[in-house]
Amino acid sequence: MRKMLKGLSILQIIIGILCAAVGIITLIMGNFMGNLANLPAEQQALSAILGLVSAVFNFCCGWCGLKGEKGNKKSLSVSVKLGWLCLIAALVSGGLALFGDVNMQRVCTVVASSVVPVLFLVSAKSVSKDL
Repeated sequence: MRKMLKGLSILQIIIGILCAAVGIITLIMGNFMGNLANLPAEQQALSAILGLVSAVFNFCCGWCGLKGEKGNKKSLSVSVKLGWLCLIAALVSGGLALFGDVNMQRVCTVVASSVVPVLFLVSAKSVSKDL
């Protein structure tokens, strides 16, 4: 499970960086992108801000997971707590994505965005039991 936690931690860091980039681009180009996505500006701004918050949690979760994988109990405990916050943020963001127009593509996106946090939590809890 330590290797799985390490891999998922690295993936969390990458996801955090990508979410931050997308959130910043969305905030900068909000009006143009809103017209393409047929979303109100307020909903798009809220989604971008939640994406930035999620990016911070993902990055910190991955960082603490890497440290916890090496045996640091405090970092592992923090990574589990941040993992829960990442999962909640993914579900809230997914709920906002489904607001108004529910289709199969959006449902699959919500499910896919929740897979990594769930796997991260399972592996982090398993490693914490071993310590």
